[in-house]
Amino acid sequence: MDKSNHIYFDNAATSKVDSKNLLLFNDINDQYFANPNSPHEEALKASLRYQECEEKILDALHLENYKVIFTSGATEANNLAIRGVVSHYKNRGGHVITSTIEHPSVLETFKALEKEGVEVTYLEPDENGVISPNKVISAIRKDTILVSLMHVNNEVGAINDIDAIGEILLLHPKIIFHVDAVQAIGKINCDYKNVDLITISSHKIHGLKGSGALIKKSNIQLDAILYGGGQQEGERSGTLDLANACVLSEAFSYAIGHTKENREIVSPLRERLVSYLLSKPKWYHLNSSLSEYNPYIVNFSLLTAKASVVVEALSREGIYVSTKSSCHSASNEPSYVLLAMTHDKKLASECIRVSFSKYNTLDELETFISVLDKIVGEVYNG
Repeated sequence: MDKSNHIYFDNAATSKVDSKNLLLFNDINDQYFANPNSPHEEALKASLRYQECEEKILDALHLENYKVIFTSGATEANNLAIRGVVSHYKNRGGHVITSTIEHPSVLETFKALEKEGVEVTYLEPDENGVISPNKVISAIRKDTILVSLMHVNNEVGAINDIDAIGEILLLHPKIIFHVDAVQAIGKINCDYKNVDLITISSHKIHGLKGSGALIKKSNIQLDAILYGGGQQEGERSGTLDLANACVLSEAFSYAIGHTKENREIVSPLRERLVSYLLSKPKWYHLNSSLSEYNPYIVNFSLLTAKASVVVEALSREGIYVSTKSSCHSASNEPSYVLLAMTHDKKLASECIRVSFSKYNTLDELETFISVLDKIVGEVYNG
């Protein structure tokens, strides 16, 4: 096919930037170029615009008594949430809870903390990639200070019951609840009133790379992981990037406000793809759940072909998908998410992730299915 008409199904890795967000970025840099922390009128204008960005994000989620710490992305926000809590509340205890299928920016942070003496409990998912609230209850100890779980899994689209887990943790007021919401914002309905710390990212919702934020309850205190001029109340030093903050707040507000209509665009694509995969049980194993799911992500394993070969063949046809999380793609190891879910190394080694956006169409999906069917069919019949 003509690569000028390429089909991009790797939106969980990064999404196309909305043109209006590029225009906004340039406009803000042109009009509000002053450093918001400088002592003059132009700086005050920039500072007030920055406050508007924070209010826009909090209003979108209907959150009161929260604040927004703007960061360089979700990786920094996750690190700040986890390290900031563990350091500041170490007198309460040294035990934390997470899962084995978190994003690498969470898992690697906890692994580093283990080397520093922090005790980490890693919860295992069920066969659908979900962490049950009962497992959280069972893992809580007297010295537990933090629970960190993602809302939507970035590889299979599984949804954790954040509401139920939040209700449980209300009975343990000394435990802080952190949620990586990167793959949830704009994809499913989100209510984070019982969550203390929420990580978000701009480039997953048609904003710009290098921009994210940590939303936190105002009474939660974090020790800084970056040192410098003490910006953002000392919790995240560095000159404020107002243009990126404006794009993030705009993209965030739009994504939340259009969750339903965008889901109506994407859901038929998921249904058609799942239907095709289930019609070929000798070729594919569906890894994404058929019950509770984020329709933007479909993960399946190849039973008769190598995922790397198929992904490369698709790419030559101008169709772009991934084999696992882009933040873990450099590794030749099987998907640790699929290993934890299936306990099957072959399924975990030969998985493909298809992830949609509001820009994708049913015609694109039909083309993808046709090409995929031809590629895998040649291997199966060859």
